[in-house]
Formats: sequence, C-alpha cells, structure tokens
Amino acid sequence: MTGLFDGFEGYRVVSEAESREALTSALVAVDANVLLNLYRYNARTTADLLKIFEKLGERLVVPHQAMREFHRNRLKAIGNPDQATGEARAAFDKSRAGTVRALETWSKHLAIDDAEVQRLQSEVNAVYQRLQEAIDRATPDRVHPSTSADEDPVLSRLSDLLAGRVLRRPAEETWQALIDEGKERVDGLVPPGYLDAEKGDQYPEGAAGDFLVYTQASHEAKTRQMDLIIVTNDEKEDWWWRRGQDLIGPRQEMTKEFFDRTGQRLHLMRPSDLLDRSPALDVEVSPESARDADIRRSDIDEVGLWTAEALDMLLQRLLAEGRRDLADVITTAAAEGGTIGRDEIYAVCGYQDDRMLRGITRPTARITADLQSSKLLPPSVTPMLTPLYHGPGPLHAIRIPSEVAEMLGQTAPLGSESDSEPTGKYQPLTAYLAALDTDAVSMTFGDIEDILGDTLAPSARKHLPYWYSSHNSLGKAIAAAGFKARGVRIETETVEFVRR
Repeated sequence: MTGLFDGFEGYRVVSEAESREALTSALVAVDANVLLNLYRYNARTTADLLKIFEKLGERLVVPHQAMREFHRNRLKAIGNPDQATGEARAAFDKSRAGTVRALETWSKHLAIDDAEVQRLQSEVNAVYQRLQEAIDRATPDRVHPSTSADEDPVLSRLSDLLAGRVLRRPAEETWQALIDEGKERVDGLVPPGYLDAEKGDQYPEGAAGDFLVYTQASHEAKTRQMDLIIVTNDEKEDWWWRRGQDLIGPRQEMTKEFFDRTGQRLHLMRPSDLLDRSPALDVEVSPESARDADIRRSDIDEVGLWTAEALDMLLQRLLAEGRRDLADVITTAAAEGGTIGRDEIYAVCGYQDDRMLRGITRPTARITADLQSSKLLPPSVTPMLTPLYHGPGPLHAIRIPSEVAEMLGQTAPLGSESDSEPTGKYQPLTAYLAALDTDAVSMTFGDIEDILGDTLAPSARKHLPYWYSSHNSLGKAIAAAGFKARGVRIETETVEFVRR
C-alpha cells in the first residue's frame, strides 16, 4: 500500500516552517549567479548574505561548476554596478542642468527677482546632491577589474569563507560523461538548465552547466545523507515549478529524481529567501536587504528579451512573406508551453512526409536581424526558433523563447483591452463553439461579430498574438468552450477554431 505522495514526491508543496527547518539542517549549495551578485547588491545586502553563509558553517558548499562560472564572469559582474551608478549620476546631472535652465528661462519671462531665482536654484542643487549621496551609500564597495585579489573585499571574504567548501571536479572521464549527460538532458528538455541551449557553443561544457551544478550538489547531499537547498538567482521554468509568477518549488521531476536517488528532500531558494528566513539561523539582517536582493537584475551573460511589439512585427512579416506555416509553428509552440514536436510541425504546417525541415529557422533569423538593425530588438536575443535534436538524427522539436510563449499564451499585447472587461460580451461565442459537433471551424471576424452582436476589440484586428492569449476576454471565451485559435490571418480577417 502507498500514500498520497508516494511516487509523487515532486507534487508536495512544503510549508514555510519546513523551509525554515531545512535552512537549519540541510546542505546548502550556492550557484555562481548568487556569488556574482555579491558585487552587484548594495554593500549592506552583500554583508548580510555573507553573514548567513558564515552561519551555515560546514553545511555550505559551492559546486565546482558554479565556482568555474564565478571566476569566468567575475570581471563582468564587477563592471555592472559601476556602469549603473555612472548612468544614474549622468542622468541626475543632466536633469539638474535642465531644471536650472528651465528656472532661468522662466524667471526671465516673468521678471523674477534674482535672489528668488538663486534660492530656487540652491534648493534644486540640494535635492540632486541628496540623490548623489544616496547613490554613493547604496553603491557596493568600489572594486575595479584591476583591483588585486587581496584588496577585493568580496574575494577576501569568500576566500576565507569557502576554504575547503568548493566541491572538487571529478576525474576527467567522469566529468566528460556528466557533460554528455547534461547535453542529452537539454535536448530532451529535462530540468534543470534546458533553457540554456543557446549557450551550447559558448563554453566547453556547452549547455550542461546547470546540470553539473545540480548533479554535483545532489551527489554531495547523498554522501552526507542530508536534504539539499540550492540557492540560485535563476527563476526560469527549467529550474522552478511555477504557477504564473509564483515560484512554488523545484520542478517536480527534479524533486522526484533527487528523492529516488537519496531519499531526501530538495529545496530551491533565492538569496531574498535566505534573507527573509535569517531568523531561523539567529542571524540579524536589515529588512531592506531582502528587498534589494529581490530586485530583478539582468544575467551576467545578458540576453535581451523579445517585446510584444517585436513579436507582432515578426509574425506580420512572416504572413506578408507567405510563411504562415512558421507563424503557426510559433503560436502552436506557445500553446504547448514553448515547444512543438516534429510530428506536430508537419501536421500544423500541412507538410508532406518527404519534406525536409532543414533551414526552417532561416526566415525568422533573418527577420530578427532586421528588427535588431532597426533597434527594435536588443543586439542579443534568444532565437525565435531553436531546433532541438536527439544525437545526430533529424530535428525532433523546435523551442521558442520563454517570454514569447508567455506573451502568446498568457498576456494580451499592445493596448488590448484589460482583463477587467466584462466577459459577457463574448459569451455568445462560447455558446456557439460549445454547441459545435465538429472539432474545427473556420470563421471570419465578421462572422464572429454577427454571433456577438457587437464588434471585436480593436486589438483583434491589429495584433496577431492577441488571438492566442488565454488571459484576455476573447481568449477566455474561446478556452471556456474547449477550443483554441489557430491560423489567424489579420489581412483577410479569418481564424480557425480547433478543439483542444
């Protein structure tokens, strides 16, 4: 006989009390991004986190791969606070000068007394001086790429703190086998780390870095027969079991895999979680530190994000070029959570079995480059279509960027009506679709408006992603009938509804 969670360990949500208890007894493995952000937090937050690390004592470890990534990216991390601080100071100086000039122009037109103008200018200067002082107080200890290791306060503290706590790299043969396993997991979309596929050609370990951190920490926890906490700033869904913006815990597959291997519990925590739970360790920290650590900071290896505007333009370009097949691949992948398999690509696009998929990503890559040249996208973004392979064989799936899947599947882009719009307007469409005895139906926008007795939202005629959202009123009505939109054509105002 088994119980509710026997064999389903990954689905058990731990309580806050259990998380705090784990912090007092589990092995704690720190990822590279946490160590790198010690250079990017303000000085108080860095000091508070280091106090917590010290309190963990022998239970604190850093996997070899995490330390490798720390040293690899440290100089980039050092540059980030300087750049942000410099940009803020320059912006304040520019704003102050503009305010002073505006006062001078205003005073001349109204013949304001010189003494009054000087008083106002002094007040303006005082405000901006306080802003500059606030920046100086919040800026981390001044470290530059040329600062020696002995003079770098973060390195000095870490050197003492991590003595004997960095897990050794396994023997070469074992290490290479782990890298190969990690790459296979990325291809198979097995967490953690499969969303780092674009890093495959950047480093010797390819996209297996997250797996190496996870598996080495897991092995150490098994050796010590302890629960494991992995502390990371990574919030992507290839680590976390997510529900919208809520981070529930590790991916269920990881929790079960770890339990099957060790009989222990796996936890994920962010630095802000450590700071919030510091009383469990009898460590006193500033309330502001958790808020600082919770601020979303770009990755060290910064990859820009797709915007709704750029996504809409790419989809419209594909349609204009007669590549509705690729637009359907993108929208169908979004509906499937971000990945579309080979067989479904053939079905959605209506390809013949003998058609090759070689070069399928080229049109989107070309349009992406055009959008980047026009400054509508950052210089570096995740490719719109990333092919996935199992070994040397043919393409077995295509993945789209996670932010694109989220935009198409969860949000209404670019000025669509808010979620608060009454859904009653679209109830006739729900009833119509629910009553169908077929699994698919093609309609014009005008047909839909006849059913509604009302007009569609303006976004329906402007933005293709709008039709694939499940969080606006139209999307909710379609989903409520058990259907989804497919093959939307803005230019001909037609749509196909298919049963889910």
